[in-house]
Amino acid sequence: MIDDPEGDDEHLFATDFYARKFGGRRTGLCTELLRSGRTIVVDDLHRGNLEAGVAGILRRQGGQVYFAENTLWHTLFGLLFWDELFESGQLHSGFDWVPHCLRDRTFYRRFASQIDGKLAEVRSGNALPIVLRTVTARWGRPNGIFAWDHVQMDALRALLEGAGADGLAEIVRAMCDDFRGMRDGFPDLMHVRDGKVSFVEVKTEGDAIRRNQLTRLGQLENAGIPAQIGRVDYRFDPEQDYVVVDIETTGAWSSGDRITEIGAVKVRNHQVVDEWHSLVNPQRPIPAKIVELTGITNEMVRDAPMFHEVADSFMAFMGDGIFVAHNVNFDYVFLSYEYERLERRFRFPKLCTCVGMRRRYPGHKSYGLGKLCAIYGIELENHHRALSDARAAAHLLNLINKKREDSIDAEQARSLLPNGFAAKSV
Repeated sequence: MIDDPEGDDEHLFATDFYARKFGGRRTGLCTELLRSGRTIVVDDLHRGNLEAGVAGILRRQGGQVYFAENTLWHTLFGLLFWDELFESGQLHSGFDWVPHCLRDRTFYRRFASQIDGKLAEVRSGNALPIVLRTVTARWGRPNGIFAWDHVQMDALRALLEGAGADGLAEIVRAMCDDFRGMRDGFPDLMHVRDGKVSFVEVKTEGDAIRRNQLTRLGQLENAGIPAQIGRVDYRFDPEQDYVVVDIETTGAWSSGDRITEIGAVKVRNHQVVDEWHSLVNPQRPIPAKIVELTGITNEMVRDAPMFHEVADSFMAFMGDGIFVAHNVNFDYVFLSYEYERLERRFRFPKLCTCVGMRRRYPGHKSYGLGKLCAIYGIELENHHRALSDARAAAHLLNLINKKREDSIDAEQARSLLPNGFAAKSV
């Protein structure tokens, strides 16, 4: 199997087995790679969406980050070889999605001259025009290689311009030989910094690295394209941005009522670093009871921007932040519906200051924003106005985060003590 493997996965298995059986190595390649991975500290609120947390850390360090995994490579392959795959009779009927030459591994043998010509363009740095021509001429055409709504032109451009051309051609050539064998296992994130591309496979405690992932990391490294494991260490991260949001609305029905005001405060390392505010034209009358509660009148919002006019600005303010609000689901769901109307995705980790205060500061009869501000001496001048409430909730966030920071530090300190000592001290 080592001398004549049927594929990269088989060769990896055989060499790993041989080294452990006869070479005296006590751990497998997968375990060694996981242990050697770079440790990336991510705020523990990113649990459940760790790739986004790591992406935020990498952006903070400089450069752009793209969610790549297998999709980026499938897209590049399909766009480069569209004519050979879909315009040369490889789909035997209208019910076919994947060309037969990929299923029986005859793609390169059938189209060797065309493939070699395009790989030469990749090596010379001239592959982007081929991709752009395909996108222009074939956009939206159904195929079994990639989904058009997942095409990231910025990521493709960065890959073609920032990865070593010879190494990139080597990876694409391997996909031509055995596309089905290489259809998965590629790293999660692509990081572009100073024009150079590298890849990161994100893992956290308890995660295993699969053999196909190990194979892809090795292939990328051998091709001169940096690729590594990023081992996530969940902690409280003081440099993480928290965006404390409050909205005012025409009512409580998130799918029917509309937003009239948004206020947001950005907190980093327990300090307010920026603010964002706008009235919003709800495109419907504000009920009298809501006017009485908030003080926001129909005249105030008549000339205010509509939500679609502030959507980009607010999303830019959110950045890679954690979404914070008092009774967070109310604000989050309203904003999600507004972006859904624009056919845009709104997805961020959430922290609720009401729930956080109940957990970290138990014993109060009421955990309403006004009551908590009175108890802890927090200024709240214009209750039920968005920016004022967001500023007040930011103070509650700092109370919660100081407790979170202390508890995580204490837990880590106990984990470093000799076995048994921590339990006794507790």
